[in-house]
Amino acid sequence: MRPNWVPGVRGGSRRDIALYYGAIRAIDEQIGKLMKTLNELGMEEDTIVFFSSDHGNMLGSQGNILKRKPWEESIRVPGVLRYPRQVKVGQQKDVLFSHVVDLAPTLLSLCGISVPSDMQGKDLSAVVLGKTDQGPDSAFFQIFGPYHGGGVPHAWRGVRTERHMYARRQSEPWVLYDLKNDPYEMHNLVEDPASRSVRNTMQDRLERWMQEVGDSWSLDWTVPVEDGARLFRYRTFYTVDEYLRWAKAHPNLAPTG
Repeated sequence: MRPNWVPGVRGGSRRDIALYYGAIRAIDEQIGKLMKTLNELGMEEDTIVFFSSDHGNMLGSQGNILKRKPWEESIRVPGVLRYPRQVKVGQQKDVLFSHVVDLAPTLLSLCGISVPSDMQGKDLSAVVLGKTDQGPDSAFFQIFGPYHGGGVPHAWRGVRTERHMYARRQSEPWVLYDLKNDPYEMHNLVEDPASRSVRNTMQDRLERWMQEVGDSWSLDWTVPVEDGARLFRYRTFYTVDEYLRWAKAHPNLAPTG
């Protein structure tokens, strides 16, 4: 077991982890069928296949489950790209790739399509093609509100560099880890006087990220609107404010507390 795994966590037991591995095997089998079909159709050389996941799962590490956490088990996901016509087989790149926003511009570029100037994310096709090993200096994370069902008590923002992970609430810094010396994030350095300079540097980078993407703490909410399927149980809500207005008018159906 991972050294930061805590036994007795519901949703993070050995059985839960075994079931997770079983799901991975099932996905692997389906990817195999897909690759076989591409080969049979003669399309394997010119088809870009990118395998990833939308998020990780704590599975008992740090005593937590599910996603939306500032720890490696939650934020790191697979990243495997296959494109035999242009990409050299067997490469491994140690760069930060924010798949939610970097995937689209990267794939467009690999397809020879111009990336729209207003599209978020970085075009990392040069890294994929082996032309450079230089990627972004950091990755940015946003959680805008609590989700009690997933063990997320508050909104937070975070930034990860090659060596450090830093996250904070609006009111105060939360976690700081030296991933080189503490890969399982077992020693929170956020209040360590010797790490003050690193924390300040990470805070500066976080603030620059928020400015770059137009983020603001004013966008956060404190009501657990995602718990109990509140955003879609009775109707579909497209913004949190829309839900809160509806909930205020229907207190017996969807309490906001």
